[in-house]
Amino acid sequence: MLFAGLLVAVGAVAFRLVVIRQFPGFGPASGGALVDPARPAARIGRLASLAVVLGTIGRLVAEMGVFRDPFEPFWAEIRLLVAGTSWGRAWLAQITAAALSVIAFTLAARPGRAAEPGWMLAAAGVVLLAYTPALSGHAVGAEHYVTAAITADVLHVAAGGAWLGTLAVMAGVLHLGRRSGAEISRAHIVDWITAFSPLALGSAAVIGATGLFAAWLHLGAFSALWAEPYGRRLSLKLLFVLGVVGCGAYNWKRSRGRVLASGDPARLPPTVVLELAVAVGLLLITAVLTTTTPPLHE
Repeated sequence: MLFAGLLVAVGAVAFRLVVIRQFPGFGPASGGALVDPARPAARIGRLASLAVVLGTIGRLVAEMGVFRDPFEPFWAEIRLLVAGTSWGRAWLAQITAAALSVIAFTLAARPGRAAEPGWMLAAAGVVLLAYTPALSGHAVGAEHYVTAAITADVLHVAAGGAWLGTLAVMAGVLHLGRRSGAEISRAHIVDWITAFSPLALGSAAVIGATGLFAAWLHLGAFSALWAEPYGRRLSLKLLFVLGVVGCGAYNWKRSRGRVLASGDPARLPPTVVLELAVAVGLLLITAVLTTTTPPLHE
């Protein structure tokens, strides 16, 4: 929940700044009013930020389940964990950034120019959110190159949101726009895909580079990919990454033609749904991987 919400929140901002800025999209709704695609994107971002809040609270509950001392007062234990440990300070930063993002996306969902301050605040909120996983994960615990490890982790998360999060938001906005009666032509969808493709390609390159760096930093030896629990789970993650990349490459080459050849109403090709489904599996494996100790951290 935490990772999915984080990526989609980043994707909502990327969708607003990259895709909509180039191609605004929707025409009038059935009642004659113009439909602003940024508003459903903001509502999706708000739901995603709420998911981050819930996921972050879940992390605290799980951490308390591990370290809870039954002979100490419950609230004193929480206060000690949150205020007295580096993990707790990172948790505070994460819950604060998530709450800030909820407020920001709520403001961004307002009509017209009144939404601009909300989007600016949302951009700041998701930057902070992208930074927080590194503060309590494997990056901050690296034996060497800690600053580089944290930077790579932040870029890895941000690129994942810019690619998969933006794709999820685009699909969600099209669905919500169609429900509201907006006129969504094939040209609108093709324009959005055209704006999204360079973002996805650049993000994939960043994910590949930062992922390789993290593997080199945490594995220690190539044989750890099959000899260690962390390595085996990382290998499984790599298989899912290849699946997402394969779907993405197919969509990059074929999605425009598939949209133009689709029936009424125009919609994204089914392979986009497949790409997002594989991405969900990728997030589940990542969640397990973050709780597994790398060989060089033992």
